[in-house]
Amino acid sequence: MTALLFTLTLLLPALGQGNSQPQAGGVYRIRGVVVDAVTNVPVARAQVSISLNNEQTNTVARDDGRFVFEGLAAGKYALSATAPGYLYEAYNQHGGFSVAIVTGKGQDTEHLLFRLHPQAVIYGRVTDEHGEAVRGAQVALFACDLTRGNHAIFSRAQTQTNDLGEYRFAHLPPDKYYLAVQARPWYAQSQLSSERHNAGVVGSSARSVFLPGSGEDLDPALDVVYPVTFYPGVTDQSSSTEVVLTAGEKEEANITMQAVPAAHLRLTVPPGDAGTSFGVGASQRVFGAFSFGLDVVLGQVSPGEYEVAGLPPGELTLVVTTNKANEWTSRSIEVDSRSEGTINASELPATAKVSGRIFLAGASAEARGGSVSLVSTTATTLPGTTTQLHEDWTFSFPDIQAGTYRIQVYVHPGVYYVQKIVAKEAKTSGREITIAGGNDVDLTITLGQGEGQVTGVVQSDGKPAAGVMVLLVPKSGQEMEADSRLDESDSDGTFSLGEILPGDYVLLAIKDGWDLEWAKPGVLKPYLSAGQNLLIGANQSIKVTVSAQGKTVTLETKAR
Repeated sequence: MTALLFTLTLLLPALGQGNSQPQAGGVYRIRGVVVDAVTNVPVARAQVSISLNNEQTNTVARDDGRFVFEGLAAGKYALSATAPGYLYEAYNQHGGFSVAIVTGKGQDTEHLLFRLHPQAVIYGRVTDEHGEAVRGAQVALFACDLTRGNHAIFSRAQTQTNDLGEYRFAHLPPDKYYLAVQARPWYAQSQLSSERHNAGVVGSSARSVFLPGSGEDLDPALDVVYPVTFYPGVTDQSSSTEVVLTAGEKEEANITMQAVPAAHLRLTVPPGDAGTSFGVGASQRVFGAFSFGLDVVLGQVSPGEYEVAGLPPGELTLVVTTNKANEWTSRSIEVDSRSEGTINASELPATAKVSGRIFLAGASAEARGGSVSLVSTTATTLPGTTTQLHEDWTFSFPDIQAGTYRIQVYVHPGVYYVQKIVAKEAKTSGREITIAGGNDVDLTITLGQGEGQVTGVVQSDGKPAAGVMVLLVPKSGQEMEADSRLDESDSDGTFSLGEILPGDYVLLAIKDGWDLEWAKPGVLKPYLSAGQNLLIGANQSIKVTVSAQGKTVTLETKAR
């Protein structure tokens, strides 16, 4: 702490004193110094940029990290910087939010301290059980991020190993990371267990593999696969080891893969349903939403019976696609290749036809069509979830699997939102419907028009406060992730929240609140009493002044 304060004392006086004053011609300037966020040492020759109204201006900081932009008009400028070995960052960035620099009379824009974070790196080597390089392996990197008020693991990047089995992920911010690898043994010979087979067509989520010759020419010992493997070499994602990176850290993470016997599944369908074309694709889901496409072999055993080979052991998703009378249908099937030997597709839950109509409250005469989407709330990607609206504002989905879906409606021109849903043969909750079986579902969707806006200033001790988390949440506590709005106050304390659905809300400003899991029940309870209650109507703009609250320490302890 002493070294940090000493460095700041040396740097800041050199930047000048007092507020930013108009230069010749009645214009302003932005001036500051770029420092390493870990060591607080100036970053030499950093590239610094400002932008206003999509016009960008660039400069290079001096060897002592100092930069200046002169001759600027009054306005709100986005400020960013980068340097070799550092991240590209916006000023005081928190996720997708940052502090804009506001120039104008009385605004201090000449004492900026830009803390630039050195990049972190994860690198390593993927090898097999014999220590040999696994070439061309797909390596996926995941990060544990706080998004929309909840911590979750998201896909961050992907790469392939080189001929030495090496991989590398650079330009990473500090975070908790996970690694998963999918590959195919170079010597593997995926094969059908049946003596007579015909190579089939695989679905779009898998890569094609065709069998050479007959099964008699293949060695059963080579019918092996690599299971999806997590760092450091486990096949159960719950046992994977997280890689915790601090700013500028380089971490080696080697991964060992072990070949295992391939799994086989039998799939039976009524002979007439196979139609003129039949295919099966396979994928394996990891960390919720990311899926690895898998190489599979499909062969017909007998009329109406197929074998799917080359599968890794574990929970998989099969996508069965058929074409009957030039009508394509697809169905996702969740299977466990370790335990299920035969799947009877004719006994799978029936799909439902989902149709309905749209009512536009106070619709503009210019409204002329759009689309309706059913977005699955599970990690599985289900086919056929978007359809166009007809001229009479009706719609229809012919083949929807059982599950819970969020309804999204797009109408143009204009701004509309889902106000109410009435369903027959389906349950509704807010803007979601749950389809339980094969009964046809009828929907009536009422749309409202117009969204609200809240702008204002965050204050602390009676002065504008920059870098504060500004959060607008539904007063009901429902639809927290979907209906909440978030911003970061700029250098003059201003903020702007848009696209707000009409309703009752609470406005909060929380210092250092960026790591709060605010969407979880009870987390915001200590802050709500000091928040501002706002009733926001369609097309209404509200301007407010909100006081910043300090982060509650006891809440952080409980949240852990």
